[in-house]
Amino acid sequence: MLKTTMTLILAMFFAVNSYGDVMFDMNQKDPNSETAGRSEGKVKGQNIRLDYYEKGDVIDGSMVFRGDQGKLIMINHEDKSYIVLDEAAMEALGSRMDQVMNQMEEALKDVPPEKRDMVRKMMKERMPGMAGDEAEEPQIKKAGSGKVGGYTCTKYDVYKGEVKIMQHCVAPWSKIKGGDEMKSAMLAMGDFMDQMAEKFSSSSSFAGPGVQSERNMFKQLRKLDGFPVQTIMYQQDEVIGESSLVSSKEQTVDPAAFEPPTGYSLQTFDMGQ
Repeated sequence: MLKTTMTLILAMFFAVNSYGDVMFDMNQKDPNSETAGRSEGKVKGQNIRLDYYEKGDVIDGSMVFRGDQGKLIMINHEDKSYIVLDEAAMEALGSRMDQVMNQMEEALKDVPPEKRDMVRKMMKERMPGMAGDEAEEPQIKKAGSGKVGGYTCTKYDVYKGEVKIMQHCVAPWSKIKGGDEMKSAMLAMGDFMDQMAEKFSSSSSFAGPGVQSERNMFKQLRKLDGFPVQTIMYQQDEVIGESSLVSSKEQTVDPAAFEPPTGYSLQTFDMGQ
């Protein structure tokens, strides 16, 4: 999903110590959809909230990163629920993934070799990184300059092997209103993602190498000292999504914005239990 990827893209940049509040808006385009989506961001200290809108003003989902508490909150407005990802939750999830994979291997033990290989192949295709695949580190190449929404930016192409998967147009933080504040919160989120990747990297499940792949993306993107005012995503040389910064402003944000909405219920992970 484009919105999920963009959440990750926003997570990985450098920081300075700063404590102001910022609000920013981004547009998202999907060539396969007639409607454009958008996201609204709020930053307060090291806390970030992103609200996603698929159509107009209808909210589709929200994500809150509590840098002051070391946790990620994913909010589902449709069923008025939320989940919390923190260190304990990720350790439990990784352990449960290992258990599920061990159960699958046990179930395949008495299956004929040709059918066992077929099942493993299907699982591997559905879950990249399974069975110890190496996570390929993406490479970034400078690709000229551009101008997006009034921002002058430097273009960087992102490759996995020989395949271009993304292009960022990065503007200096100093040219973004509230850029230093955004920078500080986003580094905190990037550090959190690194910690989560460490938890999964020690897992023998398919998730370990997969999460490590995302971590490699963060490592590369940290080299870009600026904000991606435009990101274009590719699949087989075709554009599959685009996100661009519309505006940002320094404005006081209510601390309550970083809490789950009143009346929403906490959900736990159900890994097939």
